[in-house]
Amino acid sequence: MTVVLVTGAANGMGAATVEYLARVGYTVEGSDKVARDGVCAVDVRDSEAVADWVKSAHARHGRIDAVVTFAAYGIVGSVEETDPDEAAALVDTNVIGTHRVLRAVLPIMRAQGNGRVIVVSSGAGAIAEPYGGWYSATKAAIERLGEATRMETAAFGIHVSVLAPGWTVTPIIDSAVRVADPIESYTPDRISVLERVTGYLAAGQSAEAVAEKVRTILETDRPRQTYLCGSDVRLSFWTRRFAPARVYECLVRRYYGF
Repeated sequence: MTVVLVTGAANGMGAATVEYLARVGYTVEGSDKVARDGVCAVDVRDSEAVADWVKSAHARHGRIDAVVTFAAYGIVGSVEETDPDEAAALVDTNVIGTHRVLRAVLPIMRAQGNGRVIVVSSGAGAIAEPYGGWYSATKAAIERLGEATRMETAAFGIHVSVLAPGWTVTPIIDSAVRVADPIESYTPDRISVLERVTGYLAAGQSAEAVAEKVRTILETDRPRQTYLCGSDVRLSFWTRRFAPARVYECLVRRYYGF
């Protein structure tokens, strides 16, 4: 029996991962801010709720073999338009929320002497997305936290990997928060970029493709530090490393319509 916990499991990639892993024989416990069939109501901003969920799953199954952290949302707005409280709320869910989950599961995994952790980043973690800069910042932070945790926990038999999906068909744009006080000067570009991003998402990979990548990470003998999922994110990842910075920025600006 392999017991996997999945946050952000009510829709999108998290829901696809819960359904796919259960279908291929895993024991899966999903959570999200809002409950649905087979998904517990757990707000990752609530340390006590996260700890109770993890303890309950451990009590039911006697172990926790893996955790996958999808819980996150986005903000549509420029860096200037975003109020500090809006930014802090985003960080609390996307970054500190992931941290709360790790703090709850790692003691169990250390006691077991093994475990798999997959922290979910995004293509936006490697490339600053205009009018989604704060989301990009949280995903970049997730990658660094994952890398640090990987080194810190390796001696205990725990393998930590960062998963960075590219454009994927999910409701992330529909569920994103719009800044409360938009600045008119940014509105034309904000609307244009949002239209492009919506199109890129609609043409993206299926959420199940990400679920299949999760399974690959869980089942490999020696998980890598980082996994890229999607041809677009692989292209941008390698282009950034080999193209001069000025050329790369021009390519990104053109991609978003500037």
